[in-house]
Amino acid sequence: MSKRDDILFTALRLFNQHGYQAVGVDRIRDEAQVSKMTLYKHFSNKEQLVEEVLKLRHHMFKESLEKAISKSDNPLEKLRSTLNWHVQWFFSKDFHGCMFIKATSEFHEAQGFLTVSKDHKDWITNLLYQILKEAKVEQPESRAHLFQMAIDGMIVNASIFNSFERIESAWDELCGSCNLPRLALDNPKN
Repeated sequence: MSKRDDILFTALRLFNQHGYQAVGVDRIRDEAQVSKMTLYKHFSNKEQLVEEVLKLRHHMFKESLEKAISKSDNPLEKLRSTLNWHVQWFFSKDFHGCMFIKATSEFHEAQGFLTVSKDHKDWITNLLYQILKEAKVEQPESRAHLFQMAIDGMIVNASIFNSFERIESAWDELCGSCNLPRLALDNPKN
């Protein structure tokens, strides 16, 4: 792994666990075991580092979710797999909320972060749109926005309540409101 990658993955871990404002570049430098000069050679400032971390997070998220849903050709199973992927994440040791939501709340004036975060959320919405369209759901575009916003709500809810039952109940209501059959979720606590 390159020094740049060492810095990025260290920053990703620290930002995910502690937030962006709470983690300084000196801590990232120390934990990545690089010099300050090396850090600034690759990233001119903390804002650029945060933006690159968000791009890395999006790439990792996208790759993992696409792999999970590629196991089925059935669009309803893809939809179920999309949420099951999220549920597995919600109850993993690495879950500390959405890095994109956190970035926009901590840096609401920074256009670069907002653009990367919007692109990420748009990607999820488009993925959901393609699945819902393939499943022949009425109004797939508006339903995709609804599902994406519901998933964001589930992320926040999982952070606060750590309750599979609350997520499952919301999921059942969402599917019902879209005239979809009940798409049972896998309980990660079993």
